[in-house]
Amino acid sequence: MPMLSRTLKALSLSLLILFGLTACNSMSTKPLPEETPAFVSSEDANLSTELQIRYADQAKNIMTQASDTPSPLKEQLYMKAAEYLLLANRIPAAYQANQKVNTSTLSPADAFRHRLINAEIDIKRNRVRRATTLLEEPPPAGLPKEQLLRLQTDRAVAYFRSGKMLESAKARTELDKLIDDPELKTANQKKIITSLATLSDTALELLQPNPPTEMNGWMELARVFKRHGKDFIAARPQFENWKARFPSHPAANHLYASHHGNVQAQYKKLGLIAVLLPESGPMQKFADTIRQGIKLAYEAQPASTNKPQLRFYDSSNPQEIPTLYQRAVSDGANAIIGPLNKAAVNVLASGGNLPVPTLALNQVQMTVTPPSNLYQFSLSPEDEARQVAERAWNDGHTQAIALVPEGAWGARVLEAFRQQFIALGGRLSEHQSYDPKKNDFSAQIKPLLNLDDSIARKNRLQRIISRELEFVPSRRRDAEFIFLGANSVLARQIRPQLQFHHAGDLKIYATARVFSGSVNPRADQDINGIRFLDAPWLLNRDSGPLSRRSMAQQNPATQKLHPRLLAMGIDSYNLLPNLERLNNGKFNETTEGKTGRLYMDQYGLIHRHMIWADIVEGQPKVIGYAPRSKIKPKPLPSRFSSPSFTGDTDSFLDL
Repeated sequence: MPMLSRTLKALSLSLLILFGLTACNSMSTKPLPEETPAFVSSEDANLSTELQIRYADQAKNIMTQASDTPSPLKEQLYMKAAEYLLLANRIPAAYQANQKVNTSTLSPADAFRHRLINAEIDIKRNRVRRATTLLEEPPPAGLPKEQLLRLQTDRAVAYFRSGKMLESAKARTELDKLIDDPELKTANQKKIITSLATLSDTALELLQPNPPTEMNGWMELARVFKRHGKDFIAARPQFENWKARFPSHPAANHLYASHHGNVQAQYKKLGLIAVLLPESGPMQKFADTIRQGIKLAYEAQPASTNKPQLRFYDSSNPQEIPTLYQRAVSDGANAIIGPLNKAAVNVLASGGNLPVPTLALNQVQMTVTPPSNLYQFSLSPEDEARQVAERAWNDGHTQAIALVPEGAWGARVLEAFRQQFIALGGRLSEHQSYDPKKNDFSAQIKPLLNLDDSIARKNRLQRIISRELEFVPSRRRDAEFIFLGANSVLARQIRPQLQFHHAGDLKIYATARVFSGSVNPRADQDINGIRFLDAPWLLNRDSGPLSRRSMAQQNPATQKLHPRLLAMGIDSYNLLPNLERLNNGKFNETTEGKTGRLYMDQYGLIHRHMIWADIVEGQPKVIGYAPRSKIKPKPLPSRFSSPSFTGDTDSFLDL
């Protein structure tokens, strides 16, 4: 048993709760099967295939035993089998096992356990609303510590996945009081900060409990981490001030040092950074904004941190990239940002290993291990489309239809959305492509909603009976939401037309394009109800030298620049010293950026985990992050790598 416990802990420090398999009812005489697993969690455990098979086999044996066992032991066995099946990731089978339990025979403690299993199955199925409802019911008195651990972990996960970050953090603070293991305690405390850090500074200030509680300390510490998460030296005075105000706080002993010690150990100090950006040609306007973002990030870095030198090179001609790159290295650059042109990135990607870390500002298809030291960062629309699929699935939707613009961008985001949604278990029933140069989209909306079939049936019936009929066309009922690809101008036209065509009750999910980047309540009344994702920098009202508010006051000219490209420039500079840490093979390594919570895949591609908002009364209302999917994106089919789908500006079109 201790060996199994250590194995599971090594596999995932996120398994924070004991399995909580309750002892047999005192009336039972037949013992439960041995080899009870030590841990279970609604947080994903990366258990080996061998262990999963073992648990599935054990569950099968228990189910066989249960069928010949009288109640109340029968119910104990079915619940135990369901818990084994959860560990084995056999979610439908776990549901079936738990459904066999006769709840009328259960004690309050066993009824609670049955409810926990149902909630964990719902979480695994991404039915987080239903799980939250089950978990919010108060537990019976006198529960053992193991069950309380399990409850608080499940609550934290369900709240986080439903975008309720403050509630998730509160559940984890309760969990913190129950955890004894130092490593697990630190991991949980980091998740408290992660949840709170998604809230804006204004929210962290306004939501402070009064009178003060332990939560005040967590919220204040989250603000320190948000401002100086990567800069240990700059953060030290603020942390010491925090520690003096909250000397007995649970995080005061080791969390700060543990977090910053880990980040600082992998934080690469740089001497000269070369920036390869075009100064002429079709990419110039994009490059100018990114360059300004890099400069702003550089200027915001305190001089006390041994700032590197920053040198810019004109990379307007992609054919000259090898020579320009070698020149930058010869000049002493030990890190490079750029190039921006996709053709130039292709040259680097196919030219063998690179001598210094290089953060390209575009992405090319990578199906094999990339050259050493090549990393790729862009505002990938495919990433956004995949996250739309994940969010809709997490919200409980399984049936989708899609409306996207004609052309390369629309085809690519549609394919990325389709692949991810189907991989999750969803179904795309219909899609249509519209001409973005037109104003009337009824020709696409009617077949999308099956209204043309409804009208055709009416016309056939009129011909049969030879008279006019009063008629309201009915739309299709096999769709739960619409994936919309549109910029803010087009969305303001499309949304009212969808309402006119009887689709006003269908939820709409969209990429960042649907929001202009500036709050405009009057114009955006027409997109009320749309749920979209975007860069945190555009949605959170933070303070600090690199916040949009500070820039508007200190450098008004930046307000005329495209905010997402400006944020990309800031992130590209701040990413450089963190590339080694992000590339250490751990899926959960992240760094907080202006464009999102940034992480790296096995091909050196930087992905943005973006924040979600609803348009309410013409304004974006932040609802928080969605969970990151464990389903890794696949390369798009070969037809999306043809010349018609790979323009230099593909990541920047119509931002």
